Amino acid sequence: MKNYSNTHKLQQQIAVETARLINEEGFDNIQLARKKAAHHLGIKDKHIFPNNEEILEQIKIHQNLYHNNDHGQTLIKLRQTALHAMTLFASFKPRLIGSVLLGHAHTQSSIDLLVMADSPEEIALFLIEKNIPYQLHDWKLFSSQHHYQLIPSYQFYAGDYQIKLITLSEKQRKMPPINPLTWKTMQKASIAQIKTLLKN
Repeated sequence: MKNYSNTHKLQQQIAVETARLINEEGFDNIQLARKKAAHHLGIKDKHIFPNNEEILEQIKIHQNLYHNNDHGQTLIKLRQTALHAMTLFASFKPRLIGSVLLGHAHTQSSIDLLVMADSPEEIALFLIEKNIPYQLHDWKLFSSQHHYQLIPSYQFYAGDYQIKLITLSEKQRKMPPINPLTWKTMQKASIAQIKTLLKN
């Protein structure tokens, strides 16, 4: 019982420190933040590291305790920016995913949008037509914990916020993507759903 209690205490300490790193120091990668937190605390045994869901819970708690007003305003601005981008790319059937939708985003979080196109070049041409400079990266689309495929992600800035256009084909759109933080089906929101969120 004592060993379990000590392990649980260490897991919680890592989760709390990971949340602080993400919220206050701009870490946008849970895995890296968790390793950094464990290093700060002098904990080397990876078997007692907290899982992603425990860390996400601590991120929300930290934001409510220390950044309640600031976090609320940041989240509204991020979702408003997401709505503007989704409206611009409406012909590509955009869906918001990730921390901006789930509510644990911070100022350094990217706005992640799933968009559908027959070919990735359609997105590139649209960005060029709108004179929007972008960078092309790969994004991992998980169908299970052990299977993923790399798909194009067009990244650009709208003011202070980074937007990622994660480009899916019609076939890929029919496969429910898996959230690699929780290994559950990824939550998605349409333009109409984001408008409702902003009204509440």
